[in-house]
Amino acid sequence: MVTRRSVLKGVVGATALSVPVVRGLGGTMAQDASPVASPGAGIPGVPEGEIVLASGLMSPRYLAVAEDGIVYVTEAGVGGDEELFLPAEGTPEASPTPQAPFASRGLTGQVSRIAPDGTVTVAASGLPSYVLVGEGETGPSGIVLSDGLILLSIGGSVLAAEPLMYENSVVSIDKATGEVTLLAGIGEYEVANNPDTFVVGSNLYGMDIGIDGRLHVADAGGNAVYHVDPATGEFDVLAVLPGIEIPAEMAPPGGNPTRGGANEIDPVPSGVAANPAGGAFVSLVTGGPFPPGAAKIHAVAEDGTVTDAGVGLTMCTDVAIGPDGHMYAVQLSLNFIAGPPEPGNVVRVLENGTLEPVVEGLMLPNGIAFDPAGNLFITAGTTSPPGMGPIGTVLRVDGVAPPAA
Repeated sequence: MVTRRSVLKGVVGATALSVPVVRGLGGTMAQDASPVASPGAGIPGVPEGEIVLASGLMSPRYLAVAEDGIVYVTEAGVGGDEELFLPAEGTPEASPTPQAPFASRGLTGQVSRIAPDGTVTVAASGLPSYVLVGEGETGPSGIVLSDGLILLSIGGSVLAAEPLMYENSVVSIDKATGEVTLLAGIGEYEVANNPDTFVVGSNLYGMDIGIDGRLHVADAGGNAVYHVDPATGEFDVLAVLPGIEIPAEMAPPGGNPTRGGANEIDPVPSGVAANPAGGAFVSLVTGGPFPPGAAKIHAVAEDGTVTDAGVGLTMCTDVAIGPDGHMYAVQLSLNFIAGPPEPGNVVRVLENGTLEPVVEGLMLPNGIAFDPAGNLFITAGTTSPPGMGPIGTVLRVDGVAPPAA
């Protein structure tokens, strides 16, 4: 799902990720958000008051609601037939290895449309998709609708010797034809420049369009937020996000080796919501072991200044501003390290910082979006247990954030 090195470094694979785990921080610690559903977890029923708009989706991530009521949803896909192997020590990178594959990949990512009556059609297909062993899926993620175009961020894996076309990039898609055009190759920039200076990795995730018309794009793998001009494709780093302190009871001796020995984990930026005052709000999943209450929402100003806008969250995969003016956030799981992981929820972030649950009992939720009336749309089942087919759903909960009269 949200990941540090590729995918959900995805989650959110975040949520989705490619060297997926780091040993030595209380057992196995994912480098960032790389949650995978437990085979024994089961699939919770749909909470009361929710309407299932669509089911059987392939690792759904984020949504956008068009003016005509059609919901566009990104699907990270199910990988593909090509298996990827880490190079054996002392051999050329292209040499076959005796190791098990670390990922499969293919072109199963897509963007789907869901009509108000629940009819699902494909708006664009043949997009990059990875399934990373022990981490989950990555592929099409953040989505914005603008001027007849679908603007899309696509994750990937920097461990692949030859990236798939459009992976770890921002693209535009013609709504009418499905034609894809490259806007910004952020993954290539991460490999060449590594803005956060730690482990090289890119996994583009959430995205929104700011009041100045530029896109704000979260790189969950690179721990950074980018500005992208959708008209020209020009982009720059808006902010590199700071690490998250590891709670004392989880802190390892010597600190986290992937962050220079500091007692911290990766922030793992996931969802993005434009700030009406300028800049963006950015949710954080945090790296494993995903400490409960350690995630937060940052306000990232146009000059790159980073401040806290919401704290005390757990594995926060998305943030949105409702028509009522309140901030809403998604928690993938309230305790992911429990066995099986606890369900997640959607909360309203009140002005005093209180987290007020509005939808409970969600199985691996990831993205949210509102229509103008304040009805809430949610992606859930964002990664599938091994051996189980696609279980992704889009849910609707009416009347969550009605606009003020």
